[in-house]
Amino acid sequence: MATQAARSASTRQALIDAATTLLIEQGYAAFGEARVCEIAGISRGSLRHQFPEGRYDLLPAMVAALIDTEAGKLTALGPMPARVRMHLMLHTLVHRRQRHTSLAILEVWMASRGDERLAEAVGPLLAAVPERLFGQDPKAPPEPELLALRLVLHGATLHSFAADYNANRLADSVQWLIDRLEPPPELAAVLARIAAMQR
Repeated sequence: MATQAARSASTRQALIDAATTLLIEQGYAAFGEARVCEIAGISRGSLRHQFPEGRYDLLPAMVAALIDTEAGKLTALGPMPARVRMHLMLHTLVHRRQRHTSLAILEVWMASRGDERLAEAVGPLLAAVPERLFGQDPKAPPEPELLALRLVLHGATLHSFAADYNANRLADSVQWLIDRLEPPPELAAVLARIAAMQR
């Protein structure tokens, strides 16, 4: 029988998952506690028990969880320089044919620009992304190549909002770019590790 702590953790995760799904599929304008609860199959009271300040607790928890998940996947692959991480993310775009959780983070980031309270809650989490996900030194300005690759990755995520978005065309375009870039020497070994883990 599940312990109270396990049930609480399960409820919390279900609400985070529901919030993520809602933001990816419908955007921040459609975000509301009632809709999150409906998707999660959880009462409004349970949401408020887990996240007393509603969206101002739930959304930062969601952003933190999504960043932690992605950072954990990268950490599991071993130490990688920033350039390798960026190229790896490009390869991931080619093989991932559905909208990604980064869209949910992007929705929250855009919403926080007009909501000071939300900005205060998620700002430090978003500020840590270049170091945690891209492996960039927070004290050093990004090299032009690394910044360009980050811009491509952000742009690919933004393109998911476009009227002419097509996952296959996006993947083909990213592959076109990969074919024209010089890969970091360590990339092949990382891709081989990922292939071995997926077997």
